[in-house]
Parts: sequence; C-alpha cells; structure tokens
Amino acid sequence: QVARVTWIPSPMASGVAPPMASGDIAAGGEGRDGRISVRLSRPLFSWDTRVGGEGVSFDELHQRIIHRRRDGFSTADLLEEGTTPDGLCVQCDLQGLRQVRFSPDGLYFAFLCNERHMGLMETLHTSREPLLLTLKWSKMDLEVLNFFWLPAAGPDYAELVVITTQGLEVFRLTFDTYVAKSTKTFPTPARLCWVEPLTAMVLVCTGPRTLQPFDFKTKAPKLPKFDLVLGHGQVIELEDVAVMPVYDSTFCIHADSSNGRVSLRNISNPTQGMPEHDIVIDIADEDVSIGTLRLSNVDNLLVVHCVDREVSVVFDIRHKERGIVPCISGPCPLGCGDSGDASLPWQSFSFINGSTIVDSAGGNVHQLTLDMAAVLQDFLARTPNDLAAVMRFLLRRTDCREHIVWTLTRALSAKPCLNDWAQAFAVLNQAYRQSIEAISQKAPSGPGRQTTVSLQELEALISHQSILSENHMVSQVFHPHLLAVTGLTGISPGAAQVEGLPPQDRWRIPLPSVETTKAAVGSSRPARSPYVLSVVVAYLRSLLGMQILPHKILQCFVFDICMYFQQEHTLQQLLHYHVLLDSPELVARLKEVATTRITSRWAVQACLDMALRIDELAVVGDLLLHTRQYLDLVPFLVNQRQPTFKLSRLLSCIEADAEARADDPELVAHVVSEIRAWAAEAAASATASSLSSDSIRPPDLEGCALWMPELAPVPAAVCAAA
Repeated sequence: QVARVTWIPSPMASGVAPPMASGDIAAGGEGRDGRISVRLSRPLFSWDTRVGGEGVSFDELHQRIIHRRRDGFSTADLLEEGTTPDGLCVQCDLQGLRQVRFSPDGLYFAFLCNERHMGLMETLHTSREPLLLTLKWSKMDLEVLNFFWLPAAGPDYAELVVITTQGLEVFRLTFDTYVAKSTKTFPTPARLCWVEPLTAMVLVCTGPRTLQPFDFKTKAPKLPKFDLVLGHGQVIELEDVAVMPVYDSTFCIHADSSNGRVSLRNISNPTQGMPEHDIVIDIADEDVSIGTLRLSNVDNLLVVHCVDREVSVVFDIRHKERGIVPCISGPCPLGCGDSGDASLPWQSFSFINGSTIVDSAGGNVHQLTLDMAAVLQDFLARTPNDLAAVMRFLLRRTDCREHIVWTLTRALSAKPCLNDWAQAFAVLNQAYRQSIEAISQKAPSGPGRQTTVSLQELEALISHQSILSENHMVSQVFHPHLLAVTGLTGISPGAAQVEGLPPQDRWRIPLPSVETTKAAVGSSRPARSPYVLSVVVAYLRSLLGMQILPHKILQCFVFDICMYFQQEHTLQQLLHYHVLLDSPELVARLKEVATTRITSRWAVQACLDMALRIDELAVVGDLLLHTRQYLDLVPFLVNQRQPTFKLSRLLSCIEADAEARADDPELVAHVVSEIRAWAAEAAASATASSLSSDSIRPPDLEGCALWMPELAPVPAAVCAAA
C-alpha cells in the first residue's frame, strides 16, 4: 500500500488537521520559546556576482564549493574534516570551465569545459599538461550532463563516471602511469541526470517520464526502469527530482509541484523499489495549488520547501502513525539570524546536495540546519503520550543526547504510566545493546567471546551518538530529578569530576535520618514505592531483559534510593536474587546500614555473605566486632590468614563491653589464649619452613601489651643489668 502523508497534525480532537489552505500558513514550526525549527546558516562562502565569468558549482564527494574564475578556480570546504586541503587556489587556463570534481584522495581533479571537453589534472601540479579524456561517443550533439568519482578507489587507481546524452562511461585513472582508460560503457539516451557520489548512484532520465537508475557499487549497475506519474503533457524537469540518501537507502524523490505531492522510491534496494513500497506525501489538497516545491535532507529528515509560500515543513519517513508518515515540524519560515527573515530571496535559491543552498542572486552559499530543540517541541506536541516514539525519533538523530535527557526529565515530571516507561527503555537499551555488541565484535579473536565491556570504552564509542549508558541515566536524569523533588543537596552533574571521588559515589544519596527510619518501622506495612523509584527499577529491569549487566554506578544508585525511601524489602529482593551484583562499593553501603541502623538487622547477614564472596575480610572482622561475636573473630582470622587485622581493637572492644564480660568472666583470658596460640603456631611454622607459601603469618599484636605482658618492652635498667 502507498503510505499517504497529510499536511500537518493539529491539536484538534480529531488528531488530523486539514491541509494548508491557499494563502494560509498552518501553525507550527516554532517551539514554545519562539525558536524556528528550520534555519539557514550564515554565508559559508560569498562571491561577487557583478564580476563576469565567475560562478560556483559543488563537489558532492568532498562537500566542496568550487568557485570558478577567469584564471582558474578556488575551493572552500563545508566540512571541517577531510583529506583534501581547504582553501585551494588553482591557476590554470581552462576556457569555458563549467565543473570540477576532485578524486577521493584529492590529488587529482576532473574538469568539464564547455559542453563536452573533459580532462584530468594533478591538484598540486597544474602546470603540467592535462590528461584529456576521449569519450566513446563522438556525435556533434553529444553533451556531458555530469560526472563524479566513485568513492571506493583502489590504492593505485581511481574511477570516474561520466554521464553524457548518449550513455554512461567509466574511466580508470592509474596513478603510476598517469593513464586514463575507458573500462565500461552503458549506452542509453539521456536527457537529464542526477548523481549521488557518496552512494555511487546515478539516475538518468531516458524519456519524458521514464527514469533509469544505476548503482555502481554492484557488479551489474544497471537497474530496472520506472515511470513517474505526471499530468497530461508534463515532462520531468531537472529541479523536480532529487537523488538523496536517507538513512541506509538512496531514494529518487519527486517533488510534484502541480499536484502538491512528494513521492519517494528506493532505488538502492531492488526489493524495495516497487510501487507498493513507495512513500507519497500529500502536501496540499488536490484542488489547491501549493506552488513550487523543493527538497532538502538534514540528518535524515526530509525538508520540503514551498518556495512560493516561503515556508518549510519537516518529515521523518521512519515515523509512521497508522501507516501514515505525518509532519513532525512546520510549516515555518526559514530562520536566518535571530528569527525568520521574510526578505530571504527564495526565488533565487538553488537547493543542492541535500542541505546546501546557493543564493545565485546574492552570491552566497548557505547550509540548511535544524534546531532540534524546536523540532522536538513540535514533535512532542503531536505525540504527547508516546514516549517510545520520541525515543526512536531522537535515537535516529546525531548528537541528540541532551534532548533525550530533557525528554526523560520532562516525562519524570509528567509521570506517564510505567508501561510507557518500559517501552521507552526497551527502545533506549536496544540501541545500547547494539553498541555493546559492536565493541564485543571488535575484540581480538580467542577462546570464547568477550562478555564484558568497559564503560570508558563504550562511552568513547557512543560519544557522538544519542545513546545513553547507565552513567548518563544516573548522572543526568535520575539523580538531578531526585534532588529536585526531595530538596537534597548533592554533587551536581556538572561538578562530577571531583578528585579522589569514585564515579559511583559522585551521585551518592545519604541514608535517611534515624527518626525517619524508626517512624517507617513503626508502620504496619511497608512504605509505598515512590514513582521515581518505580521508574528506576523499570530501567534496571529493562537492562536485565536485554542481558546487560547493570554497571555498579546504577547498582549503587538503586541501593541508595531504596534506602532513602525506606524500600528495604525491595532492596533485599534485589540482593537476594543477585540483581545487584557483589562489589566492594555495595559491601561498604551494607556495612554502613548494618552498623548505623539497628532496625535493619537483615543488612548484617547480607553484608557478611557478600563480603565473604568477594574476600572483603576486613569488613567481616568489623561486623563480627559490631555484633559482639568476640570468640569467632580470632578463629576466622586464622582460617582466612588475615594477619593485618589489629587485634588490639578486639581486646579494646571486650574491655569496653561490661555486659559481655559479666556474662563470661573468662572472655578476655580465652581470647588472649587464642591469640598466644596463633602467635606460637606462626613462630613454629616460620622456623620449620621459612620459604613455604603455606607458612602461617604472625598476628598484628601492636597495642596488645596491656593484655599480654610478655609483649611489653623490657626496661632499660633491666637490660643494663643483664
């Protein structure tokens, strides 16, 4: 079925507004703060239109502006990165120069003079004689329509595709011999053509309404022809069609100005290049003339410009509602500067290469951009209750992490149902899982697969993507919201890089006061789980559903928030079923609860079990002292071979515990005898096998002389007498 797209949804109850009427601009395109969603950049390049013999063309492969002059040409790149030098000025005598295209490595360029004269030159040696190309077809009316370099060049050659009115011809330039030979030809009459060098696609108009695509990434480039649906007596014009990559496919996009319709056909995937897979966007009612339509593509969003109305509207072809691709922003005027500029010379604009706009009258080259904050606000107004759809939309964009954070924070305040959160987290964590798998596949081959990925390595990979890790969710979403709703003070996300503070403690939540805990214990039933805790647990559950082990930053935050809201029953279940995994950080938190909260008796055993599993034996010793298990401590230290525990702490605790000494008057003597036996056994073991790894290490008896007189230093007078 053909997906039909209405002009713009509206906040009306029906959910669909009528198409734009003649002379009107439907509401939209401006965020709630008045920001315009579609904007023009400042002039990226300017030239003097009053000087004769000058003009500009565009090299799509390098995103490069070619400024033609009488004595040669100069260049300016729209992209900051790239291997080809920027600001190149070439002095050459090429009469009638029309177009220039640089090879993928930038060391050569192809040129077209007049209608059919083509050649190659070295970029850094333009004084040398150019290498002229001899085309296969030599008819007098032959005209070169366009040409481009294939992006996949070999180490010692590059290939140039030339489209003429008689067909297509591929030339191979060999670098070592500096020879260009024709390797392939595709005879076909051509009236117009459109090229997409980045995907090596060519679209040729072979008749009044017939189009022939070529895909030069494949061994058989020639693809099936198809016809456009045009009105009676109409023929295809050059500016009515564009070839653009959108997401992972290349589309032939037809802007039917007479019918107010935009149609997209996939020409890079033959299985999708059938009429039933076409996307048709109805811009206006059939009985209303919308005027001239032009097309742009910004970050995989299709921007349709109504030139006569001087407005633009934005579509995302992957966002569908009941089989229809709705408008997500607009129509709105083009923003230029601080606001929309009604004086922009729309009639002199040439919309080329997706997002580049050339103002031929003013002599300026602009880049079309989208204000994603304004687009997002428009999109939220149209899909207010579909958090998962918003997540999908933002994940398809680049550098939109801050907008995802803003959307999630806004949703925490709006409090949608937990099912909406589960669907949104499923979308987020599916993308997160794919990033983890991408790193795992890059791991060196060996026995077994890599099962863990470091957070630092993962965040380096997704630095320019819109994916959120556990670190982002805690530091930028959950923790700031918790501070806002509870009034707690904590380290702000902007000050997270605190020296000496581990990552999991930068967003630590303090334990509730003892009075609050006692009041909760006195209640007959557990406190109701707060909304934010339910959302955090839903996020944790979503990670586990994707088979992602939650990072300890999230685990520690879950522990803290459960304790803060007195949800100890939830915390016990998470620990019992090992949802919260063993770690020194959780042991430290359990120890704090066990030693400061008398009512949380479960924490003692939970802390002992976890500390034993991860060999945090010092914590076990501290808890044995705290629970007054004095007789168990020395045997435990001997069995676990922990000589670093200061036994003076044990004896001091017994000395201060009058109740324990009253119950067992021989308690101190019994413990001291165990310590002496340990020391004697260690001394005997050291004498018998000093080099053995099985030898028993002596205990730490520092400060024990008060209970063990033999450890007291010998007075100086006694030493002198001896």
